[in-house]
Amino acid sequence: MQIVYVHYHLNRGGVTQVIINQIRAVGELPADKRPTRIGVMYGGRHDGWPRKLWAGEAPLEVELIRFAEIEYDEVNLAQPEPLAEHMARVLKGKGFGPQDTLLHVHNHSLGKNVSWPGAISALAKLGYRLLLQLHDFAEDFRPENYRRLMNATRSESPAELAAVLYPCGPAIHYAALTQRDAKILKATGIAEEQLHLLPNPIGESLELPDGKKVREKVRTRLGIPLKSRLLLYPVRGIRRKNLGELLLLSALSNPAVWYAVTLAPQNPAELESFKRWQALCKELKLRCLFDTCREGGVEFTETVAASDVLITTSIAEGFGMVFLEGWLAGKPLVGRDLPEITCDAVKAGLKLDGLYRKLAIPLDWVGGRIDLGDDIYHAYQWACHDYGVPIVEREEVVAQLDHLMEKETIDFAHLPTVWQQKVIRRAAAAPVATREALCAINPQLDELLSGASSASPEVIAANAAVVRKCYSMTQMSSRLGGVYRRLLAQKAGQVDGPLPAGDQVLGSLLRLSRLHPLRLES
Repeated sequence: MQIVYVHYHLNRGGVTQVIINQIRAVGELPADKRPTRIGVMYGGRHDGWPRKLWAGEAPLEVELIRFAEIEYDEVNLAQPEPLAEHMARVLKGKGFGPQDTLLHVHNHSLGKNVSWPGAISALAKLGYRLLLQLHDFAEDFRPENYRRLMNATRSESPAELAAVLYPCGPAIHYAALTQRDAKILKATGIAEEQLHLLPNPIGESLELPDGKKVREKVRTRLGIPLKSRLLLYPVRGIRRKNLGELLLLSALSNPAVWYAVTLAPQNPAELESFKRWQALCKELKLRCLFDTCREGGVEFTETVAASDVLITTSIAEGFGMVFLEGWLAGKPLVGRDLPEITCDAVKAGLKLDGLYRKLAIPLDWVGGRIDLGDDIYHAYQWACHDYGVPIVEREEVVAQLDHLMEKETIDFAHLPTVWQQKVIRRAAAAPVATREALCAINPQLDELLSGASSASPEVIAANAAVVRKCYSMTQMSSRLGGVYRRLLAQKAGQVDGPLPAGDQVLGSLLRLSRLHPLRLES
């Protein structure tokens, strides 16, 4: 058995870390059950790949295979067959022939390379067995990706595009990160034996220095008071990370509390949004720092060690490593909960009492029900148009908006950016009054704004134990090994067509209740 992991790039980020963890998990399998060789095929960028995958002797051979044709592209016409044929030649040249090689492909349908989804079927016909692991969906309010795929594949409807994105065959299996994603994929009609739940394995935390020893060093490098409390957001600041909410919290927090975002985005479109929030922060003199762990900045491990609390304000995640990893580092977590992502871990026993499910803002702060409703309706209308689906009747949208605006409030995360900025400016101009008003309707907010967390050392230890038990390398190695063996036993070379109802992925995700306009704004 040979495994080749395939992704657009190996830059720092969630998917790269997942691949690293999966390889390490497979390395824990008994010698007679682990692959004989592993390949990692990527487009060319690889600044997130470690020099060594294992601290000691490597249990198996891992070869990096650069293949530029699967990098992000900007072409207007998909050419899947030439891509698949070229990839197969490269793989065979490296000794990864279809007879004993399984391709574990990450995020093939996201729309970053328009030829890649169609190439999956072509590779299956060439005899490769494929495990398609979906971290994110183009259907999940990524209309620019979806529209590129529609145009490049010459699809005229969501059903036609779904036929390209989601092929079906005995040697094509799918992997979901969460029960939510598994439910979405089940709605497509995929056979139960071809769908696998593969939560991301969580490795033991990075080797952190002693927090007390680096506390002063990090604060001096960051230029913040030595006695300040530091709430760290360990992410790239892309739009779905909801940086406006972080700025609002910084405007309301006690003067001794500081916030930091570790990395800037690399995507130019995302970087523009990041810079706007950075400029607003500078203009209002908020206690929030950006891109602190860039090259030449503060070391990431030292920053984590020196932080008091980790924070998340994200409005969308594929898996949500941030909800799990910090406990292994001995750090409490505060901020925004995403129940559709965290529900699996909570059922397993994880306690996330420091998270809020919404940050309610009075409607009269944001133009009132009519003006705000118009803005949200037009954003949803635009999204439906760009996805090529019928525009929902206004009366139906108004009924859904009424639910979003219950008790004359709306969640900050549902606000268009222009309204988010107005709320932040209000908070910066009158922090005490704004804080009192928001804490009155958001009871969990007061503790967070003090820079504290109610998570005791016992809770942190218990949560770390849950993560180790349910998301350990050992558990994931057993699960991965079983999936690989079952898939390699399937008859290869056959594609039956698309999944019966692949367009149900879009139907499951394109709902007004899941709309956050800031994800659609350039």
